[in-house]
Amino acid sequence: MKRLLTVLVAMMLLIAPATGNAFSVEVPEDISLPSEGLAGSRDELICLALNDYFEARGESLRGRVAVAHVVLNRARDKRFPRDLCKVITQNLSSEQHLCQFSWTCNGLPNQPDDQQSWRQSLLLAVAMLRMTSGIDDPTGGALWYHADYVRPDWADRLQETARIGRHHFYSDKPTFDDGEVPATEGVEMASFGPLLPSGRPSAPPLTFAEWVEMTSGAEQIAQR
Repeated sequence: MKRLLTVLVAMMLLIAPATGNAFSVEVPEDISLPSEGLAGSRDELICLALNDYFEARGESLRGRVAVAHVVLNRARDKRFPRDLCKVITQNLSSEQHLCQFSWTCNGLPNQPDDQQSWRQSLLLAVAMLRMTSGIDDPTGGALWYHADYVRPDWADRLQETARIGRHHFYSDKPTFDDGEVPATEGVEMASFGPLLPSGRPSAPPLTFAEWVEMTSGAEQIAQR
């Protein structure tokens, strides 16, 4: 009996995240998650995969990559947590149904029931977090997005950078040195980045892997 309990505890440690987040999900036996070479921890990979599953699995591959990039872009922004799981579960209002990603606090089970889609979400997360990943950001560095069937009041205060599938993506509005926001009416939307004050598109942002490499030492990366 004692041996059985030991085995069960070991299995739970392999499946459950170690960062204290609320997710505990199974990884299909036919998928082997990398133990090294990732720009994030195993827990962060699971969180990113769950976010893809619940937020974007009905989108095209480009649309799913776009939603994943919003999470990665937030982790690089000082206004948001650095840890991907904390980015995804962030709830600034402390109220139900007002989380940054609604599936994390809508009261519904957070267990994937479509195993084929769950496999795809895990593989997408692996591809996004590999240190060798060079997957471009189709959102142009977006930090926010919403579905096309809603129009939140915050959208007008931001710069729309892309429309992919059923999602609209946004970044901060560019400003002049004097703090004024340049007029955007009649200006074509940048396809690969928000507009600079000069009106020219900014350079594409670093990939998440490049950012991690710049801000973390080799030892920290090896421990992820």
